[in-house]
Amino acid sequence: MSNLLESLEWADGQINPSGIGTTVYYALKSEIKTMARIVRTPAPATAEDNVNLAGDHEMQPGKFFKKLYTTQGVGKVFWEPLGEKDHKMFLNKGMFSFPDIGVEARSFAKQSINSNVVFIVKMPHESEVRFVQIGDADYDVTVTIKGDSGDKPGSAKGLTFDVESPCTTPLPGYVGAIVLEDGTLDCETGEFTESIS
Repeated sequence: MSNLLESLEWADGQINPSGIGTTVYYALKSEIKTMARIVRTPAPATAEDNVNLAGDHEMQPGKFFKKLYTTQGVGKVFWEPLGEKDHKMFLNKGMFSFPDIGVEARSFAKQSINSNVVFIVKMPHESEVRFVQIGDADYDVTVTIKGDSGDKPGSAKGLTFDVESPCTTPLPGYVGAIVLEDGTLDCETGEFTESIS
């Protein structure tokens, strides 16, 4: 295995935005025919190879990724250590907030709470495109959804999604394509191409 431990330096004046984008992409794991994976042979030679998934998710015929709106400034992605000595991994987590508890939102909660869903999340950055994934071919995602009506005029309400999945990589990067019903999003460039009807 390559030794990829390098110095972590910080340059003065770097622009370093936080948070996540307002659109989260998701698909049922059962609707993904072949999932992108981190290439393990040969051993990763660069930091990018070590944490980015290689290739595209190939969907089952007629299936697509879907979109979930999340309120800006409320959601995030993060990880925590998982496991015992010599067996350490990462528990990748996401928190998303949808601002309503109407019929469609409650139906979504009912359908997804016991489903195995893969999430792809855009993280803002000044000089590069960054998408990360929660859920992979080896480990399932646990979805916990809470609903809240708010307690006073103007207070926050809606659905709160807490998702988590164990993984050998902290927030693996997804640089492949997200196939949506209306087009394809290239996660390496951030460019969206509409489907031709």
